[in-house]
Amino acid sequence: SSGINAEYGYEWDETRRAWFPRITDDFLAVYQISYGVTDQVESAAAVSTLTQPPASTPSIQPLEEDTPTHENTTTTSTTPDLDTAASNSQLAKKKAKKAPEWFQLEEEKNTWVYVSGLPLTMSSEEFLELMGKYGIVAEHAETEKKKFKMYTDGEGHFKGDAKVCYFRRESIAIAIQMLNGVKLSGGNTKVKVEPAKFELKGEFDPKLKPKKRNNIKKKKKNRQENLLDWRERAGGGELKDKHAKIVILHNCFDPKEFLEDACQITEIRDDIREECEKLGPTKKVIIFDRHPQGVVSVKFGTYEAADEAVKLFQGRWFGGKQIAAALWDGVTDYAIEETEGEREARLASWHKFIEDGGERENAV
Repeated sequence: SSGINAEYGYEWDETRRAWFPRITDDFLAVYQISYGVTDQVESAAAVSTLTQPPASTPSIQPLEEDTPTHENTTTTSTTPDLDTAASNSQLAKKKAKKAPEWFQLEEEKNTWVYVSGLPLTMSSEEFLELMGKYGIVAEHAETEKKKFKMYTDGEGHFKGDAKVCYFRRESIAIAIQMLNGVKLSGGNTKVKVEPAKFELKGEFDPKLKPKKRNNIKKKKKNRQENLLDWRERAGGGELKDKHAKIVILHNCFDPKEFLEDACQITEIRDDIREECEKLGPTKKVIIFDRHPQGVVSVKFGTYEAADEAVKLFQGRWFGGKQIAAALWDGVTDYAIEETEGEREARLASWHKFIEDGGERENAV
């Protein structure tokens, strides 16, 4: 049972109940020549030596008839040294760090845009406001400042050209389409917009570029995802849609009332804002004066204030009408455009009002 398969060079392992290749000098030599790995094989050979049968047990090793034994011995003694040296050389190359150098920014990853022909009196705030119309301006990972540069002369005066980095590459095409060839107020020439091109100047100094840390990259990624996400974290950490801060109020007025006195629009808006500010920061109040259901939208600064507003206004009486309140669904558009016939009727009524000396006829 523990005999040796002489024909194939295998021996029986009683413990594992299986045949395994016999670890011989010939086997080591062939293995090292093929794979160049010696550590695992040598350790296996050591184990095999410990498990070898006693010297009295005959062992047959397959040898070529025309191959002398001393050649096998020579191969076994020299090959491991060469393979070990080669392995050490490869390991040293892997461990060697690549010298710092300039890198070429790939065109499909470039989100910088170069703008020339700008008014010489333009400030950095005006430039960011202008370029922000076409996309989200990227921020530095460490300072969180906007990525842009306005070129100046030796005396610090703006030269009329600048560059800005967008968060998405698609913004470059939008900026070119909307701004290229336009003459801005205060400018002497038409604006030219094109993808920025970078030239390698001077020698690379790694000390001038701090290493990016993983936590900085993670924060930057989170900020960028928040810019594109339609949801925000509420006070309790719950993820909510951004439109959940907007409350829609129905039955706040009758649109016909504004035909008699347009000043009522301002009065109703001020009254609603005053009530809403008691609940929290109120950013915007919009009166949809042409909507037949008398709709008013209120945008709050917090989700909590919006939820409280729904509770406060739901079923409440205002101007003789009972209000219905709910959070905006994020889809419905309450704006109603004036038709051409309505516009003509309104102008005719206005002209008659002027001709009558500012007095309207009261219906009996």
